Amino acid sequence: MYIKKLPEIAAILSSLFMAILAAYILDLSIDATVSLAIFFLVVLVTLLKWEYRLAISLFGVSILFYLGILKFEEFIVHTNLDIIIFLLAMMIIVGYLEENNYFTYLISKIIKYMHGSGVKTIALLMLMGAFFSAIVDEVTAILFMIAITLEIAAIYEVDPYPLILAVTFSVIIGGTATLMGDPVAIIIAFEGNLTMSEFLNWATPITILNLFILLAIIILFIRRELREMTRHMEKLTLYEVVETIKRDKPVKTRLSTILLIGVLTLIIFHDPLSQILSNLLNKEVTSEIFLIGSPLILASILLLVDWKSAKLVLLHRVDWMTLLFFMFFFVIVGSLEVTGVLRKILDSILILTGNSELKIFLFITILSGVLSIFIANVMTVATIAPLIRELSLMGLHVYPLWWGVLFASVFMALSTPVGTAASLVMLGMLDRHKIGRVSFRRWIKIGMPSAIITTVVSILIIFVRGFLL
Repeated sequence: MYIKKLPEIAAILSSLFMAILAAYILDLSIDATVSLAIFFLVVLVTLLKWEYRLAISLFGVSILFYLGILKFEEFIVHTNLDIIIFLLAMMIIVGYLEENNYFTYLISKIIKYMHGSGVKTIALLMLMGAFFSAIVDEVTAILFMIAITLEIAAIYEVDPYPLILAVTFSVIIGGTATLMGDPVAIIIAFEGNLTMSEFLNWATPITILNLFILLAIIILFIRRELREMTRHMEKLTLYEVVETIKRDKPVKTRLSTILLIGVLTLIIFHDPLSQILSNLLNKEVTSEIFLIGSPLILASILLLVDWKSAKLVLLHRVDWMTLLFFMFFFVIVGSLEVTGVLRKILDSILILTGNSELKIFLFITILSGVLSIFIANVMTVATIAPLIRELSLMGLHVYPLWWGVLFASVFMALSTPVGTAASLVMLGMLDRHKIGRVSFRRWIKIGMPSAIITTVVSILIIFVRGFLL
């Protein structure tokens, strides 16, 4: 019995030890020490027992209330409802598309381009994974892309693991191209007040470049499996493959297409559209408010037009547990700001870097990348974002830092299976299909070099654009 409880006991003891050590080093108050201990506890329990993430975050916030460390007004401020509402609306829209098998419909249209060659198949699967991750989000993309990948592996009777790794990595990388592609990108967009046009200018080119770098790495590492796949493909006709994929017949494709194009248009052009609306109304409508409203208005129309299907989406497709976890974890991070912990950490960083903007960029970027290897990158960025915001308020040039943290936290998270939401969802899917998890050694073999190379390339480009040009 006690052996089974070892992870929980270890998490409690470790969080207390780290909080006391930090309190001694940073000279923290009692409230700040308690707040930091709760933060460490939530992070460690989430890392060790992912299924308890919501329970422990609720527990942490309740303790902050009971001890008078956090007021209700401060709770409301730090829930980051802008991010939560945006994610909720996007989940409703994407869930509706999934419910109607719309993504299967899209894939059935392009399967003919990959049949006959293992290299073409992996290239198109990765491009599709990155594309869908960018236009919807990485969690949604990984759900249907892994399902399709497993189907293709079964059809051609090949080892699914190399294909699964390739698709998972491409989905993770593709999510950085747009502000709605990755939870990390959403946090950075709202915290840094970054628009979709800025993402298309700064993030998308870097994402595309690294996607092709990743493709080259993948082909190099799994070339034997790809040759075997090509041999197996020669045994089946294209018609047999298409019919297998189309078993889940898509419905309402016209409405789904209009919905997808509509939400993408509003999000991509939310900045100029908000300015046009401001001029028409003769009052300010910020780009951030317009961005939140873009998926929200389409989700509301969807609930009116097809309320029966939308009800199923709300019940089964919206990840309420993750949304609530994000909200309460944001509050716990906010308590670090309220009790002065973040300010103490910020002062220490400024002392270490000597107020040098370049040194701050390198220090925080590398720190976010290293932490994302061990902790889910969403939690890493949710913790670091308030620090960057404080640096900005001090008048420091932090614009390149937002992009550095985005790419370092996402790309370095390729190193391990626990670094991103997409990889955790993928592992859960393998468990449900009773396939067995990808071995840690197999993951590291491809993931670590992919993470290091893509991260270094990204940081170099951001350094040149942000500090030299």
